[in-house]
Amino acid sequence: MKFSDLTNSLVRLPLCCLSVIVFYSLPLTAHADDDDKALFIPSNSAAKNFYGGIALGYGDNDYPLSNQDGSVTGSSRDRHDTVTDFYIGYQFNERLSVQAGHTDLGHSSFKGSSSGGPSWDAGPVSAKHDADGWELGIMGRWPVAPRWYALGYVGWMWWESKETFVESTGTSVVKESGSDATYALGFEYDIGRKDRVVYRFMGSHHKVGDQGYDVNSATAEIVYRFP
Repeated sequence: MKFSDLTNSLVRLPLCCLSVIVFYSLPLTAHADDDDKALFIPSNSAAKNFYGGIALGYGDNDYPLSNQDGSVTGSSRDRHDTVTDFYIGYQFNERLSVQAGHTDLGHSSFKGSSSGGPSWDAGPVSAKHDADGWELGIMGRWPVAPRWYALGYVGWMWWESKETFVESTGTSVVKESGSDATYALGFEYDIGRKDRVVYRFMGSHHKVGDQGYDVNSATAEIVYRFP
């Protein structure tokens, strides 16, 4: 993906949501006493153990590697795209929470010229793969330093994918759906007031498509923890 394309993708994301969360997080850094006053939800509310987050990052999909059947020359591949995620969670205690959300794994593409083979007709060829899905999992959280936590996540993703093939004889689309395990590792930084806004940085692995394409991603996340 070109830098300009990535920039345009970022602009189209719901930056207003990010802005609201960051706006409310900035004043918190001036408070070191971690008081119990809530920004939106009363501290005695039944919602006090919930949190919500949004993520933005960079993904790598190995799908383009599958399109080489030995007949393709002059090929180019684009394995990278923007990955986005939004989720909600419930914190059972300081160490354990359950989390559910939607992940858009972006797309990857391939193009070249085929001399005619088992997968392609002779002539210019191209393919594109898109994938997204809903997932549910468990997040573990361990303190490693003041305000720093190590994170481990395991879950299950119900994915949908679409492959678009273009060759000299026409265009075909293949849609698939299924489910696979997913996992992630990362760390979290508490900006200064306990159980409010925190920042996460995660590296995740997903497997999508009936052929089991691997999508690895790195994301930066903003999380708002309710009182």
